[in-house]
Amino acid sequence: MSGWVAGAIVVGSVISADAAGDAASSSARAQMSAGERAIAEQRRAAEEGLGFLEPFGALGQRGIDLSGFLGDPRAQFDLLQNNPLFDLALQNANQQTQASSAARGRASAGDTLAQLSNNVLLSSQPLIDRQRQDIFGLLGIGQNTAQAQANTALGVGSNISNLQTGIGAAQAGGIVGQSNAEQAGFSQALSALLASGVLGGGQSGGGSGLS
Repeated sequence: MSGWVAGAIVVGSVISADAAGDAASSSARAQMSAGERAIAEQRRAAEEGLGFLEPFGALGQRGIDLSGFLGDPRAQFDLLQNNPLFDLALQNANQQTQASSAARGRASAGDTLAQLSNNVLLSSQPLIDRQRQDIFGLLGIGQNTAQAQANTALGVGSNISNLQTGIGAAQAGGIVGQSNAEQAGFSQALSALLASGVLGGGQSGGGSGLS
């Protein structure tokens, strides 16, 4: 192989290696940029989703604020004070008891007084139970909302972690690709020089490759 042919191969190998290295770097940068845009979109979507959940979180907080009612007899008693629903229920129950007792001639009997006392409990229990159910309902909404928020955060964290791993892999791939391209170009250039005899390995007859 003549020296000028070898030189052309060397130059071509260097140019090809540079182009391949640039292509590997450009590809890596494109993948990294896409990963960073995906991370930004994940964070934006997470903020939007958490915003949708915010009103339900307020309902859950209301349930937490009212949860003391569940085990506090004083709070349950306070619910009945000046409560028109309780007053109406008790009034109706007492009227029925008194009418029944009068019809039997037992308006002042002990069992009638006991029934009037029981009417307080019978009239108050549905209201207390309803309040308890409402509070448990609010707490359930709060629990579901907290779970949804946690799942959103964990999901976004996992996705971003995967994207960051992909960015790291793209960066590493670009470095390796550029290095491989440079190594391939060097190997091709070295082979061309050896074949041409420039490095003393390719010409016969004892002639110098540099002559």
